[in-house]
Amino acid sequence: MEIMALIDRLEELIQQATRVPLTGKILLDPDEILAIVDEMREVVPSEIREANRVARDRETILAEAREQAEEILREARALAAQLTSEAAVTKEAQTQADELIDQAKRVAREIRQNALEWADELFARAQPELERIAADTQRAVAAVRKAREELQNQL
Repeated sequence: MEIMALIDRLEELIQQATRVPLTGKILLDPDEILAIVDEMREVVPSEIREANRVARDRETILAEAREQAEEILREARALAAQLTSEAAVTKEAQTQADELIDQAKRVAREIRQNALEWADELFARAQPELERIAADTQRAVAAVRKAREELQNQL
């Protein structure tokens, strides 16, 4: 069920509620209202849940990228240390270590960049739906306030 239909049901419940004589107050069944609220929660689009998952995944991806970069750096340092044992090979070891370090940094940058672009794309896709839900929520709040004011004015 769409969020607007649920808001309409809530408004209808308020309008059809039994009125308490001489008070301007109404009697509502809390179970009915809570059931509608539960349905509203279920209607929240999967894009929002996906955006939250992406935010969590982004941190995991970045941590994995850092760990991979650190592992490559450890391997480069280990290789450099091994190769430096002989004076003739020292220069070659340093060159290879530098290349491995540069490669590790490039890979880490690429992984981070890809993760950020992926997260940005998912948030961009979810944003219109979030804005629509925010607008729907504002309309629902306004409708409830208006109904409350109308009830108070009937006193």
